[in-house]
Parts: sequence; structure tokens; C-alpha cells
Amino acid sequence: MKDEGFAVVAVDVRDDRAGTDAFYKEYGFEIPNVFDTQDVAVARYGVTATPTTYLVDEEGRIVWRHYGFLPGEEIRLREQVGVLLAR
Repeated sequence: MKDEGFAVVAVDVRDDRAGTDAFYKEYGFEIPNVFDTQDVAVARYGVTATPTTYLVDEEGRIVWRHYGFLPGEEIRLREQVGVLLAR
């Protein structure tokens, strides 16, 4: 959905770059990934579980949040991205 103005950034709260790099390679992820080893994002966004997914509008406001992940939840996420892009 990047052609529609949507961007994804992963924030990793662990300090295991090798493990993360291996995971990305295994599953073919090609999104930017930053490491938050000082828990800055954890504190700012109130992360209490991993994974936590946030949709943030162009003003930096959280417009949707979801804790955890189960197969099939990507459908709801895609719907919420559509809602965000339609604003």
C-alpha cells in the first residue's frame, strides 16, 4: 500500500540484531527496522505487549492499536489501514 501513502516501520525492543536479521531473511521482510534498546518507544507509546501494532496518522496521532497477533488478524489490520488512508 506504499503507493497509496502508507509506510511501515518496525521497532524492535530487543537487543538481538542477529536474531531479527535471521527472522527477516527467513520470512522475506523488506521493511525498515529500528532497534529501541533504550525503551524510548516503549515509554512514549505505552507498549505493554509484543507485538503491538500502531497505526499513526500523518500528524503523529495513534488512530488504532492492537496487542498481540494471531493468524487471520492481518485482515482486520488491512481494513484499519484502509480507514486511515481514506481520511
